Amino acid sequence: MQTNRKPKLGVIAVAKVNHQKDEINKMLEYYKSYFAQCDIVDEVICADVLYKEADIVQTAIDMENSGVDCVVFIVGTWVFSSHVISAAHSIHIPFVLYGLSNEIANGNFGASLQIRYVLQEMGKRFLYLYGTIDNDENLGKIISFAKAAWTMNGIKNKKIATIGGKCMMMYQTQVNEFSWKEVFGVDFPQYDAVQVFTEMKNIPDDEAQAVADKFVKNFDRIVWEVPETGEKIAGDAIVSQAKMFLAFKKLSKMYGIDVFANKCMPEMASGVYGYKYAACIATCMLNEAGLLTACEADIPAAFSMLVLSTLTGRKVFFADIARLSADRRRITFFNCGTAPVSMADRDQPVELWPNPDATADEGVADEYFLYGKDKERGGCVKFELKSGEIVTILRVGGNGGTLRFHAATATTCPREVNPSEALGQRWPGFGLEMKGNIDEFLQNTVGHHYVLVKGDWRRELEYLAGMYKVEYVFYDGI
Repeated sequence: MQTNRKPKLGVIAVAKVNHQKDEINKMLEYYKSYFAQCDIVDEVICADVLYKEADIVQTAIDMENSGVDCVVFIVGTWVFSSHVISAAHSIHIPFVLYGLSNEIANGNFGASLQIRYVLQEMGKRFLYLYGTIDNDENLGKIISFAKAAWTMNGIKNKKIATIGGKCMMMYQTQVNEFSWKEVFGVDFPQYDAVQVFTEMKNIPDDEAQAVADKFVKNFDRIVWEVPETGEKIAGDAIVSQAKMFLAFKKLSKMYGIDVFANKCMPEMASGVYGYKYAACIATCMLNEAGLLTACEADIPAAFSMLVLSTLTGRKVFFADIARLSADRRRITFFNCGTAPVSMADRDQPVELWPNPDATADEGVADEYFLYGKDKERGGCVKFELKSGEIVTILRVGGNGGTLRFHAATATTCPREVNPSEALGQRWPGFGLEMKGNIDEFLQNTVGHHYVLVKGDWRRELEYLAGMYKVEYVFYDGI
C-alpha cells in the first residue's frame, strides 16, 4: 500500500569482486549526483557495490521493507546469474535490470542478457535496460517505471463504491469482481441512492449554502432559464446539490470510500423517485474536491479515473465518445457533469445551464415518464478545454484474459456540436484531434466512457499495464 509522498526508488549495484569495477563505481556516483538534484522521486541507493549473493538478496528485501516502490539492479561486471535472480525472486515489487554495455573486458553486458532471459523464462515482469553510465534517456525510463510502481501501490486496496446498480443496460460498466480484485487489488462496495438522500436530510442549510456560494463563483454566467423552451434551474437546486456533495463526502468518510461510480439515472434525475435535480453539479463539486466520481455506475471508468489521478496528481475528465467529424480526424467528447471546473479554458465562458431532460426512457416505466413536462430541474456545467494541448485518454476494460489498458494520446481541439441539441450544447466537453488512422483507435475501444488527463503518459501506462500483467493497447494520435 502506498505510503510515500512520491515514488521511492532503490538502487543496488552488483559486480564480481575480482573484476575491474571503475565503470560501476562511476555509475553509482553519477546516480547519487543525479538523484540529489531530482525532485521527482526519492531514492535509496546502496552506498557500496555488492559482490555476495546473500548481501544482494538481503539488501533488496530490506529496501522492500523500507517502502521502496521498485528496485534497480545494475549489473556492472560479469556476475553469477543467481546473484540478481535470487534477489529479484525474493521481493514482491517491480524491478529494473540494467546492464552496462560499453565495456567488454569483464563481460558485464552478456551477464545482464543471460539474467534477463532467465527472469523472462520465470515469468517475471520487469524492465530491462542497457547502456552507458550516464544515459539520461534510460534514467527517464527508470523514473517512469518508478511512477508506475508507485501508482500500483497507491491503487491497492482502494474502494470503488457503486451507488445504485447497472445503468441503462450498460454491460461494459460492470466488472467481474473476482478478476479485478485478483489483478488490481481493488474492492467494490455497493450502496443505494436512498442512503445519499438520507444523509442529505441531515446536512445543515447554512453549511450547504456556504458550499453553494463558493461554487457559483466559478461561473461567468448562470443561465437560470431558457426562454425558448421554458427550462429553468430550480431556485433551490444548487444548494440541494451542495447537500448531495456533502452527503457523498460523509459516506466516503463513513465507509472508507476512495472513488464513487454513481448511477444517478433515474433515481437522482426523476421526480417520481423523490429527487429530480440529477447529480451533475454535485459530481462536478466532488471531482473538483478530489473525491473521484464517475457517472452511470461505470466501474471501469471510475478505476481509469483512479489510475490517471494517482499516476499524475492532476485533475481528470470523464466523458462520452459522442461524435466523429466528417473528415474522420476529430472526435467530440462530452458528459453532463463529471469534469472539475478547474480544467476549464478560462479564455472561454464557463457557464451553468438547466439540465436538459436526459432521463433515459428505458430507465423509467412509461406511466412515470415525464419527458418534457417538468421544466424546473437541476443544472449542469458547461465549459471547454483549452485547444492545442497534448493529452492522454484511458479506459481499462475486459475481464480475466481480456483485461487491458486502452490508451491514446491526442491534441485538444474545439468540439463539434449541433446547436439544436441541448445535450451537446450545455455539457462540459472537448474535441480531440488524432493523427493517423483513427479507425485503429475506434476499433479497439472498450466502452464509450473515456478519461482524459493533460500530458503524455503513454510510457508510464505501458509499464503499469505490464506490472499488472494485462494487455496494453495504445494509439499514438500526436
